[in-house]
Amino acid sequence: MNVIDSYLDTLFSPYPDTARLREARRELRAMMEDQQQGLLADGLTESQAVGRVIAEFGSLEEVATELGIDAELGRSSTAAATSTPSAPVLGTDRARAYVQAVRRTQWLLASAVPLFVLCAVPLLLLIAATPDAQGDPAGWAVASGIAAVLVLVTAGVLLLVARDALMKDFADIEEGEFTLTAEVRGHAQRVEREHRRTSTLSGAVAIGLWILCALPTLLFAFLVRANDLTVLYGVGLTLAMVALGLAVMIRGTWAESAAGTLLQERDEDSPEHSSSPGIRAIAAVYWPVVVAAYLAWSFLSGDWHLSWVLWPVAGVLYAGLSGLAVALRRDEDDPRPRARRA
Repeated sequence: MNVIDSYLDTLFSPYPDTARLREARRELRAMMEDQQQGLLADGLTESQAVGRVIAEFGSLEEVATELGIDAELGRSSTAAATSTPSAPVLGTDRARAYVQAVRRTQWLLASAVPLFVLCAVPLLLLIAATPDAQGDPAGWAVASGIAAVLVLVTAGVLLLVARDALMKDFADIEEGEFTLTAEVRGHAQRVEREHRRTSTLSGAVAIGLWILCALPTLLFAFLVRANDLTVLYGVGLTLAMVALGLAVMIRGTWAESAAGTLLQERDEDSPEHSSSPGIRAIAAVYWPVVVAAYLAWSFLSGDWHLSWVLWPVAGVLYAGLSGLAVALRRDEDDPRPRARRA
């Protein structure tokens, strides 16, 4: 008898040996063995894999609802009737359909988000390419660049709208309005495990591009001094590298995203999901305000060679906002009583 069998014997020993519990035991055993094989394939030793599987499944009470054996474990119907109604149970077939839908539509998201980053590039390049004797850009270049900004933003919005329409049938899943079953948990974990290498590689490439993206701007700013607007070529290349990193990251991590949704995992440390309404409100308008400030500064002052500094500063401030969200969440999670002031 292996460790998993011994563990399952311990889990089920306090309960009667009914047909439903025997079936639940077989289901749970199959899922645990499947997860163990995946962990062994990832390079873990047998003891490490078994330990992680057991730790993730926990006690029988924790997975009773997913296995559909609440009644068999002796939970009274009165308590069930007075409790808050649970969300609909998510079936395995629908979970598979959701994963395939994410895979088919991820390119729309991976195209839309980079377009929002790239929308200012045509304007920057036209301004840098058409300075007059005083160093001011030509009027037609500014007008054409603004038109290009609007076209690219519109294209990005349309791509997002198209993806939302294709994913409309799975809105309840993306909102987390479902009850997770053991079968769906196992399927999500398999999907994530099978595509983990691609997700890791995509993340590494994207991070590399984001680390190196400052180089074009720095090179044009300090090595090429043909005129004050030349640095905009470097800014354009920087934005292009950021956009490329986003495209690679979003496209390559579709499996991780789909699995995280099915497993009902949320990034509670992000400002958008903060428990503080104030931080959520700030996060919702933060980047649109930054874009508006950048364009206002650039157009009103004409200091295109300086206004790009707003972007790294905005990134640092957003990191601070993320840190504040983490601090507030940890403070709420801390069960220790607060000391009262005298």
